[in-house]
Amino acid sequence: GGGGGARMEEAGPEWTDHNGVKIMTLKEGDCRKQAQFGDVVYITHVGAKPGVDEEGNQRMEQFDGSGEKPLKVNLGENRIIKGMEKGMVGQCVGEQRNVLIPPHLAFDDPTVRFKSKPVPEGTTILYQITITKIVQPGSASAAYDDIWGFIGMYYQVAILAVVVAFTLYKCGPKSRKKSSKKKRG
Repeated sequence: GGGGGARMEEAGPEWTDHNGVKIMTLKEGDCRKQAQFGDVVYITHVGAKPGVDEEGNQRMEQFDGSGEKPLKVNLGENRIIKGMEKGMVGQCVGEQRNVLIPPHLAFDDPTVRFKSKPVPEGTTILYQITITKIVQPGSASAAYDDIWGFIGMYYQVAILAVVVAFTLYKCGPKSRKKSSKKKRG
């Protein structure tokens, strides 16, 4: 589908039709890298479904989420619901967007067998997705990616801790004591 003319309005973000889902950018990212099918992307996400609070008001109710630890997604491999994948195409690193997913691209997808469905049939769901990292296939970082993937964002901290520990060990008092233990007389 062709994009319509951009209206310059100072209103809040608006829903845009995108690959059969609706998207709304909440926070701009670094668009030198944009997610495409075939990429490996690391995302943090929250999934919500329409619910009702104690007073009977409609509100969104969380049913899924990755917390702080990013989820690794191979875009285009259908490991996650189709609507999430479609909604992430073109998303930039660091960009946070809402993706509104119709039932047939979510848990009523006829091509997917779900063990259990977290929402009733016919439910349109909302995912808030932030891409923390995009690794393009064949890039240098793709080779290292599997090594570091399980440590994720925390590997820098781990390396730093090792360097600090090693430095302390090398320069610490232990090594001095050994050389000073000479018998006198």
